Amino acid sequence: MSAAHLALAQNARFLERCSRLAGVGAWEWEPDSGRLTLSDSACELLGLPAGQVPTLAALLQRFGPDGAAMLDAALQRAQTEGRGWDVELPCDTGTGGRRVFRVVGGPDGEGSGEPRIGVVMLDVTEPAQVRAELERALERLDLATHSGGIGVWHLDLDDGGRLAWDDAMWRLHGEAPHGQRISMAAWRRRLHRPDRRPAVRALAAALRDGSQLEGEWRVEWPDGSLHVLRGSGRVLRDGEGRPLRLSGVCWDVSEERRLQQQLEEQHELLEVTLQSIADAVLTTDAEGRVTWLNPVAQRLTGWSDVEARGQPSHHIFVPRRDDGDEPLPDPVEACLASGRPTRLPGGAMLLSRDGELRAVDDSVAPIRGKAGRVLGAVLVFRDVTQQRRQFDEIRWRASHDGLTGLVNRAEFGQRLARTFERARRDGSQHALLAFDLDRFKLVNDHCGHAAGDEVLREVARRLEAGVRGRDTVARLGGDEFAAILENCSLDEALHVAQKLCDTMDQYRYAHGGQRFRIGTSIGVAPLDGRWPDADTALREADACCMIAKEQGRNRVQVWAPDDAALRAHQSEHRWAMRLQQALDEDRFELDLQRVLPAQGEDDGRLRGELLLRLRERDGSRVMPGAFMPAAERFHFAPRLDRWVLRQAVALLQREGPPEIAALSVNVSALTLQDSAFHQEARALLMELGPERASALCLEITETAVITQLGEAAHFISQMRGLGARVALDDFGAGVSSFGYLKALPVDLLKIDGQFVRALMTDPLDQVAVRSFVEVAQALGLGTVAECVETPEVLLELVRLGVGEVQGFLLHRPQPLAQLLAAAQAPVPA
Repeated sequence: MSAAHLALAQNARFLERCSRLAGVGAWEWEPDSGRLTLSDSACELLGLPAGQVPTLAALLQRFGPDGAAMLDAALQRAQTEGRGWDVELPCDTGTGGRRVFRVVGGPDGEGSGEPRIGVVMLDVTEPAQVRAELERALERLDLATHSGGIGVWHLDLDDGGRLAWDDAMWRLHGEAPHGQRISMAAWRRRLHRPDRRPAVRALAAALRDGSQLEGEWRVEWPDGSLHVLRGSGRVLRDGEGRPLRLSGVCWDVSEERRLQQQLEEQHELLEVTLQSIADAVLTTDAEGRVTWLNPVAQRLTGWSDVEARGQPSHHIFVPRRDDGDEPLPDPVEACLASGRPTRLPGGAMLLSRDGELRAVDDSVAPIRGKAGRVLGAVLVFRDVTQQRRQFDEIRWRASHDGLTGLVNRAEFGQRLARTFERARRDGSQHALLAFDLDRFKLVNDHCGHAAGDEVLREVARRLEAGVRGRDTVARLGGDEFAAILENCSLDEALHVAQKLCDTMDQYRYAHGGQRFRIGTSIGVAPLDGRWPDADTALREADACCMIAKEQGRNRVQVWAPDDAALRAHQSEHRWAMRLQQALDEDRFELDLQRVLPAQGEDDGRLRGELLLRLRERDGSRVMPGAFMPAAERFHFAPRLDRWVLRQAVALLQREGPPEIAALSVNVSALTLQDSAFHQEARALLMELGPERASALCLEITETAVITQLGEAAHFISQMRGLGARVALDDFGAGVSSFGYLKALPVDLLKIDGQFVRALMTDPLDQVAVRSFVEVAQALGLGTVAECVETPEVLLELVRLGVGEVQGFLLHRPQPLAQLLAAAQAPVPA
């Protein structure tokens, strides 16, 4: 072998070793002959035995369908167009696995005259993998930055200090992407003017002294809106510490800052509110340690906010019961333990650090996080000392009499009901006292109401001093008082009542040189299970009090089941209620008893006296003798007399038969003193007119004018002036009957029936009637005799000169409705 061939062989071996070391293989393809030549290093890269040359199709197939098609097309172009290629393709190397080759090829026909295409393969598997991983990382970074609105920027100091922005950076500044470069001056112009200098200083400081840039600045968009960007960057320096470039990211934090500002404003508003509200606020953590006190809480507890922080809540907020001695459980601890709102019981007090007790009203609620976990508690409390004092005063006023300080009727009723229920439950015995002052009206009338108030206060003091400490004394109204003697027998109650009566008998009220004796009438009744209710027991005690007053005053009357006077009093009380119901339900009716001439023919016109009747609910009728005493006692008489007068006037106003010549109505003693009756009577007579009013006669008894003679005379004159007549009823019953005739301008004398019934057997009655008739004739008055029941009496009355008569002999009282119906009935042919 020549030296030239030896050198060539050595060079070939050297190139082959270099190819293996560099991972490079070569192969050559002759298009005309289809010959394929592979270097040993190429066979090694492709996983083929050295010297084994596959067909071109088999070689291309190792690059996969896509790679084979691309390489085949590249070979054809190289053959026809003389173009080369440079691609990276994955290749299946058999046992060597899948690798990536850089395949570079092109036509190479120099020196042989035959067209050849040479191909060099370079194993770039590892760089390709690194590059792919880098691309994937960049894709992830790009996805993260763009989906999160994060922009990436670089400041290259070697490039004249120019900025490089990605597309997101432009969008963060409100602009469409236009290039990758921007000058520092252009960046500064996009900053909000007040933030330009601070942003540039922060950038300079990072480049000068640090390695990190952190900051926020506002940028102004082209539409004028402001947005807050957060920037973070890192400085890259050379070995000598000189900055080379600064790379970083930006993102929009406008919404976060807006929410933060809103939260801060709300927090500030909340803090200012809590600082300024009148309520005290204390907050704790989950362990019950104080975290904050507002100024009101600091003032009420005596602890400053600094001193209280970290202290257990029960050291700061110290609750006590209303007496101030017994401690109460810590409400904060109870709230944290239960996880529910809670509060102290009513009437709680707060013991401050300086020992002062204040009435407080509180509420405690847990503070929870989003997950519902209890983070602490908030205690809100307020000083209600003044309100509680006012409430106590209001409550006291609601239950006590403002003049005497005794309990009032409402409170007395509640205590009475409780005591009565206890008596029914356990059989205990109690007693009730009912007081009514004697001659108290004299003090009011002569000395005025101020003096009367002074007497009531003194009476209250004496009554309270005279009962036992556990007893209740109340003012029920006016000069009426009552007392509950608990756990007291009737005999013990009598002893207490007599002692009170004696005490009041000794009391004298002095005023302006006058001395008034103020006594009291007392009724005593048991308070136990015998009564259906407590009110019944009180009515019994009050009835006993009224009997004591009627029997002479300044005495004690004890309840007894067989007391006739008490039963009569109760009967009158029941009549009072029945009369009220009858008035409300319009159940009163009128009868009429005719009054006829003693002699001569009756002219057919109706003359008579209207008599009041009460129709019970069962249809029965009650005569006035049964209910008029109660009506007089309880002042129903004026109302009844007004009702009768209205019916009489309506009867006189009606048209049609019968023609009425005279109607008489009775006027009681109380009615005679009633100004409301006077006014209504005047109005009715004025409406009736003098002509018809002349048929109306008002009958007034002697006893009615005894105490009010002047007032009676004035009333009679008014009625006669309006056309009505007036009769003096029951004439002769009083000792001064003839004396009344001088003062009273009446028209008729109605001789009392007691002089008429025994006229034929009693000579005194004959003398009396004769004298009555002679007086009437002397004064020009008419006479009417009542209670005419026998023909002999009638004849004697005619002989004595009586003008008119009335009695059962002539006509028994008949319902007015029947009389009117009979008068209107057609007469049979």
